[in-house]
Amino acid sequence: MIDVKTAFFLWVIQANTLAILLIAIWLHARDQKHFLWFGIGFLFHANGLGMVGMRGQIPDFISIQVANTLSLVGFSFWAKGLAALDHRPGSPFFLLPPLLWIVGNFVPSIRDDFAFRVSLYNAGASLGFAILAVIASRARFSTSRDRTLLTLLWGMQVIAGIGHIVVVLHLRPTSFADDFFGMWMGTFVVICFITSAVILAKITMDRSEEQLQALVRTDPLTGALNRRGFSEAYQRLAETSPLDMLGVLVFDLDHFKQINDRYGHTTGDRVLQEFAKVCRSLLPQRAVFARTGGEEFAAILAISEPRDAALFAETVRLAFADRSFPTGEAPISVTTSVGISVSPLHTANLDHLLSEADLALYTAKAQGRNRTSVRAGNRTVTVPPSREESPLEEVDRQADRHVAILNRISAVAHKLND
Repeated sequence: MIDVKTAFFLWVIQANTLAILLIAIWLHARDQKHFLWFGIGFLFHANGLGMVGMRGQIPDFISIQVANTLSLVGFSFWAKGLAALDHRPGSPFFLLPPLLWIVGNFVPSIRDDFAFRVSLYNAGASLGFAILAVIASRARFSTSRDRTLLTLLWGMQVIAGIGHIVVVLHLRPTSFADDFFGMWMGTFVVICFITSAVILAKITMDRSEEQLQALVRTDPLTGALNRRGFSEAYQRLAETSPLDMLGVLVFDLDHFKQINDRYGHTTGDRVLQEFAKVCRSLLPQRAVFARTGGEEFAAILAISEPRDAALFAETVRLAFADRSFPTGEAPISVTTSVGISVSPLHTANLDHLLSEADLALYTAKAQGRNRTSVRAGNRTVTVPPSREESPLEEVDRQADRHVAILNRISAVAHKLND
């Protein structure tokens, strides 16, 4: 059987190798902070245990008090890494394992007795595993199966640590050589630790795959879906929608090329980002939104009747027109033209709906832009903005806006149903 000192050093080598690998991964993905915290945790834990294994070769204070403190600090960093994996902030409670050890060592009867020191360390380690188990049980990352496995593994290590405390206090060993139960318990802890590390590796790989898939399906500038993501999301919506109709909306920002040419691409990018933000903030629950071209966007809505799609389009159009964008000159406002097509759910076809929505969009542009056109069958009905306001009417414009929208949409719906 491997002696305790050899086991310590084998674990130190393996843990340090894992720490270097995790930190190297973080260096290539700085936004993935959990790799950094896990790596630092392994550095502290492994090197602390390595110093414990050097007892007799280095001063006792370093091989006992300092070494075990460093080892238990590893739990604090692991807890911080697990919280970061779940996109949660750290907590002062993560410092409890090393603090318990430090405070306990101020008691002479504990500090000077091997059995009490081992029990105190196991109490700190059990507390560390308990914190990890609690974080895993409340987390939202990965699948419930993986989170449950982590919780059970760390829960078993809590129970094993408490069992070790009971045995040590009963048998009162005076050295590691006398602590036979500790050797078996250490083997169990290492097995559980390796298993939990494998599960965490699977979780991080799954997350990396999800992020890669999101990049493939997402427009990097606006955060909206791209064409590929739009097509896949349409299919999911069509298969799961409880409503009877689908509406496809195509948005085109008016005179966008002139904005880029006159004010620069930075202003143009800001306009695109703001439009995407406005649309997402107003998007209904059963809907999909994407950037389908340079200044073109599209949305799919599960609807009960055409007026639902037209109401969303008008709300977006008017809300976006209210925005102003700073430039090197005076602030500017930007408008959008909208084309809408609708279809019963059971006959809906995305390519056909997009083609019909494009025809409606051309109508909105031809009639002066900053309009919404709805196409159903061979008919296209356009909802124009009011262009006859007097200065006095401007005062009431904001208060009457939603009423005006509803009136115009009701007119559209009646014409489509005639």
